[in-house]
Amino acid sequence: MLSLKEAVLDGTKIEANANRYTFVWGKTVKGNRERIKEQLKQLWAYVEKLYEDEEQTPNEPDFEAMDPEAVERAIEEINEALKDKETDPKTRQKLRYAKKNWPKKLAEYEEKEKLLNGRNSYSKTDPDATFMRMKEDHLGNGQLKPAYNVQASTEGHYILNYTLAQTPADTSALKDHIESYLKKYGGAPESLTADAGYGSEENYEYLGERGITGFVKYNWFHKDVTDKKRREDPFLSDNLRYDEETDTLYCPAGKPMDYIGDKERTSAGGYLQRSRLYKAVNCRGCPMRGPCHKAEGDRVVERNFNLIKHRRRARELLESEEGIEKRKKRMTVEAVFGNIKQNKGFRRFNLRGIEKVTTEMGLIAIAHNLQRFSKARFA
Repeated sequence: MLSLKEAVLDGTKIEANANRYTFVWGKTVKGNRERIKEQLKQLWAYVEKLYEDEEQTPNEPDFEAMDPEAVERAIEEINEALKDKETDPKTRQKLRYAKKNWPKKLAEYEEKEKLLNGRNSYSKTDPDATFMRMKEDHLGNGQLKPAYNVQASTEGHYILNYTLAQTPADTSALKDHIESYLKKYGGAPESLTADAGYGSEENYEYLGERGITGFVKYNWFHKDVTDKKRREDPFLSDNLRYDEETDTLYCPAGKPMDYIGDKERTSAGGYLQRSRLYKAVNCRGCPMRGPCHKAEGDRVVERNFNLIKHRRRARELLESEEGIEKRKKRMTVEAVFGNIKQNKGFRRFNLRGIEKVTTEMGLIAIAHNLQRFSKARFA
């Protein structure tokens, strides 16, 4: 009944079986570590002030290695430096507090960072669950809840493969999902259809390496297709004329821009993105300055030519006859999620921990597929 040659991918967030109000935020943990570091530096600044009239001053402790042992050593060194000095009682009190509490706190923060594993949050009652913005809410205004991002690829309303992501963004979930598909079936689908949530340079590259034709939208695909004003905007950076032979980008006034270097970014998955930067020459007296560039100084344009190439290819595929048909089929995976969540009322997991939750989702997928099969078989 299935060819396994084409897959439609999408994600949905399902609430975890966890307390909504017992959470740990990655930014808070990082901020607490930084606060201890700054307080240590302030204590050392006090030491330096006491020694400013002396020829020999103690060596500065290492404030970069913010682990429990390093902090304990730093506190001991500060105490040693103050041993024969007349010290402010409040400073002595702070050092006693620091010696007793800060190493333990840092050990606690290290444990929390291990559980976070690059995420922005986790639930204390299910540490594998991440807080995500949910569409469904009893007040109708959306709410952060502990959840898992369920990724499912389908064909003809059947679930071919599912994976659970611990991040709210679909972009970073594609690679792991396809790797799971390869492990399950011993090969990749010939084509993959997905929405703009998956349209990144890293994902386009990965699909190409796996020999998968990606009918995957990018962020402003619909604007490129339907918005004539955008397509013809002479000031839009994507519409600036570029001479590939001379590697020259021209500003809207027709003047060549200077290449000033590259800009690199590394994604959470370790993928390196590289863009080229071009700077206009003397925007000050240009009559087009107003609509072209409102910031101070000369305009700088960033061009990622590899991403431009992938988006151009994606648009060609999506606007082809085959691509139009694929885009129509993309709604099938949303119908699958609708059946599971709306018709079957499965909106919250019963188990905790990603291993058990993955098994639970597997049972849901099996039940869905069996129901779909029985309807098709005995209709």
